[in-house]
Amino acid sequence: MPPRSALSASTKRASECRNEPAMDADEAKAIVMAYVGELVVSGCAESHILENGDIRLRFTNGATFLLAETMITRLA
Repeated sequence: MPPRSALSASTKRASECRNEPAMDADEAKAIVMAYVGELVVSGCAESHILENGDIRLRFTNGATFLLAETMITRLA
């Protein structure tokens, strides 16, 4: 078990983080999509837009994800 001082420091940092304004959902989504775009451009993944507007993201190692409007699901 960590010493009490470590727990106190950890708790203090957590409370300091809560005082910062939360990131807007649209802003967070834009950051994720920019990173996904970088992965595709670099050749680490390929993406396909599905008929319903969702995006299927497949990495070169075979991992496949479905990027929906409000969530990301790992398919394989």
